Amino acid sequence: METALETITLENGFTFNYAAVTGGTYIEYNGIRLTEIGKGLVRGEVVIKPELLNPNKILHGGVFGTLADTVAIFGCIYMYEVAAVTTVNLTVSYLKAAKSGTISAAARMLSQGKSISHWQVDMTDDEGRLLAVASVSYSIKR
Repeated sequence: METALETITLENGFTFNYAAVTGGTYIEYNGIRLTEIGKGLVRGEVVIKPELLNPNKILHGGVFGTLADTVAIFGCIYMYEVAAVTTVNLTVSYLKAAKSGTISAAARMLSQGKSISHWQVDMTDDEGRLLAVASVSYSIKR
């Protein structure tokens, strides 16, 4: 598990506290943390806990979607320096199941248009095995 980012500073100098923005939200409930943010690349993680498992005792697929969306949307906020970002499409391909440990996500920006941004998010387990890949598209409001 990596050290979580507590504050995020955009290139325009605007700084915000991650916990203040995500406190009391589904992001906080899932325990999603950002560990790195920069131009076109964001990393984050979630520790698997019992309440995130499905009835088969494996990580619920929705957690992968939430992790991918969270990490990539903060990448959009960083790149566009705006808070008005809306998910317009999210597709997750599941490759392997996870039962315990930490899931790490690496979000890479594929395109930066004026009003639409596309991201790919690779999610891996503690041993670096690829578990899921997400494709996420966002609408950017300026």
